[in-house]
Amino acid sequence: MMASSPAISSHEPPTALTEVRVLARGLALLRAFEPANDWKTNAELSSVTGLPKPTVSRITARLTEAGYLIYSGERAAYRLGTSILALGYGAASNPNLVVIARPLMQQFADQHKVSVVLASSDADSMVCVDVAHSRAMMFTLRVRAGWRFRMDQSALGRALIGSMGDAERERMLTRLAEADHSTWSALLGQVKSLVTQMQRRQYCIAAGTLERGTNGVAVVIDTPDRPHSYALGCAAPSNVMSVARIESDVGPGLVALKHALEKELGAAVERTED
Repeated sequence: MMASSPAISSHEPPTALTEVRVLARGLALLRAFEPANDWKTNAELSSVTGLPKPTVSRITARLTEAGYLIYSGERAAYRLGTSILALGYGAASNPNLVVIARPLMQQFADQHKVSVVLASSDADSMVCVDVAHSRAMMFTLRVRAGWRFRMDQSALGRALIGSMGDAERERMLTRLAEADHSTWSALLGQVKSLVTQMQRRQYCIAAGTLERGTNGVAVVIDTPDRPHSYALGCAAPSNVMSVARIESDVGPGLVALKHALEKELGAAVERTED
């Protein structure tokens, strides 16, 4: 007989501070399933998040009841449920951006024989919203929608940091220092270079930081309702996309794609408002 999901015990009504703490812990548990959404037990979730196992058990029970997790009695483990899709597509993805960007990304990927990634920032990371792989590539970047990148290891994160104003960048670096000291320390000495790259060229290069032997370049997308909220980048093996090729061809092409995409987004908003 298959076991049922653990029962939820009753508690006194929580305070506002407690509710915020529970929400933060629940989100941390949901993130623990990235990127592959493998089955995880409460003990495994406790190990990944650092939360006490009794706390994890209470939260997973509530998330299961709400449909954000599904429970397997045979495995005594959880994975993300379909209800999470509503949150993901409703909050992380700009529908106009994804619909407009997708064909342009595929065209660029095929033209330059690269993988193209659209991503948005989430706390101390960049999260892939959509990806297009060149149909002529023997090698494809091991990335799919929902994958998370460290800020310092991807051109996407570096471009976003370099495009921010001083005050916003300082707030981001403070959050990174609190959430992931290694990411903060890796970026701290490179901030001036990142800002210079974005100001002079509108794109940022990351050579061999995401995967060994892979080069990346990224621009920042300004949507009508929010500046530099997304980054658009591409990556390929260094023997296919050298730094010299990025500077002469791929980087300027990506900047042109950025402007074309922003123009289409502005036009889409105007049509909606008419």
